[in-house]
Amino acid sequence: MKKEVIKKLILMTIAALTTANMHYTSASAEWVKDSKNNWSWIENKSKVTGWKEIDKNWYYFNDNGRMCTGWIKYSSNWYNLSGSGEMLTGWKEIDEKWYHFNNDGKMSIGWINDNGTWYFTNSSGEMETGTITIDGKTYDFSQTGAMLSGKEIVQQAQPGVGDIKNTDNSRIAYVSTSDGLLNIRAKATTSSDIIGTLAKGTEVKILGDKENEFYPIVINGKEGWISSKWIIFERPQSTPPIVVIGPEDTNNTNVKEENDNIPPIDSGKKDDSMDDNVTDDSLKKGKIRDTAPSMGNKYYYSDDNLFYKVRLSPPFLNGGKEIKGNCTWYAWGRAWELTGIKPVDAGFIGNGYEWWEANKKSGKYQYGSQPRVGAIAVWKSSLPGSSGSGHVAVVEKISGGKIYISESTWHGAAFRYREIYETSYLYGYIYLDEPNY
Repeated sequence: MKKEVIKKLILMTIAALTTANMHYTSASAEWVKDSKNNWSWIENKSKVTGWKEIDKNWYYFNDNGRMCTGWIKYSSNWYNLSGSGEMLTGWKEIDEKWYHFNNDGKMSIGWINDNGTWYFTNSSGEMETGTITIDGKTYDFSQTGAMLSGKEIVQQAQPGVGDIKNTDNSRIAYVSTSDGLLNIRAKATTSSDIIGTLAKGTEVKILGDKENEFYPIVINGKEGWISSKWIIFERPQSTPPIVVIGPEDTNNTNVKEENDNIPPIDSGKKDDSMDDNVTDDSLKKGKIRDTAPSMGNKYYYSDDNLFYKVRLSPPFLNGGKEIKGNCTWYAWGRAWELTGIKPVDAGFIGNGYEWWEANKKSGKYQYGSQPRVGAIAVWKSSLPGSSGSGHVAVVEKISGGKIYISESTWHGAAFRYREIYETSYLYGYIYLDEPNY
């Protein structure tokens, strides 16, 4: 009996010490709000910075120790923090769009298997619904995002396809691109999904009349739409075998669908002959931007601009320092300003150099090595002084072989209008006025 009493006393003492220690920790770490309603977490009289787990929730504090909310990019991954600062996980609706965040808080991109149900999020992290094409295959998703079915829209051409016969309501035609591939679209519009591509000389079956400058076609039993601009009805003298591939297979191909032979982009060395062939051109008065946009300009200073929304632009702070400029923020807004359409489906997120491959992958815009007014110039990550981020700018004017651009630079200038002095480290130009057909 005496042993039991001693045992209870020991347990009571341990419990008391534990409780005292818990209260001591709580007293030495606390939330503090400053005069501007910014929250900080204080431990040992110092503000915590970076990631911090507090009461089983994760928070992120900037270099000044201020708690962050909303979208943040950390180590090339996107996270979202609630209005009270907690890191989000799982499915979350943000601005009427659904996103998925892993258990470590990273935003999911691509296929997601959630308890046996498949979902798909695009390059911006948004959950897809309806019918979309992924890697050359078409999938149906419910309004809740759950995959209903998946089937391949365009298959590898089979023997006998070239033997399609004309019917009363159809006719045979041929692809007449110069060298590039012709996109097959899900609908008769350049903004619809690319469900495959056709090589020059490919024989196709036209099903009916033009609609919005697109012909309805059938190939391998699958239907789609192709631009009428690149179709002829006389058999070419030499017709190559049919080639039908999905969009992902075009990553290393310049999907340029015009009859102008675009020279290959150099790998860093300036092509001295390029400027000699450049035609003088300029955006019209009222459209050319040679002065900085005002703070009230919605294309740049509103949450409709992706980079402004996540606070990676003027007039916000990053790491406790004022953001003076950001090339991607500016180019994103300028693209919207020029085209009237937000470039959300071109994959223009992340660092400047990433826009080149993102556009090739999305198939949104045509591209090449010749500068053109209204195009986005994209520099490689090896650009000196870019800290591996590359650079993007917009061509405003070409005169006397000189190229003039508008741009913004990180911690440099919110706006600058200048001449491109050389094209070393340049990938090339993305032509905003020429969406892929």
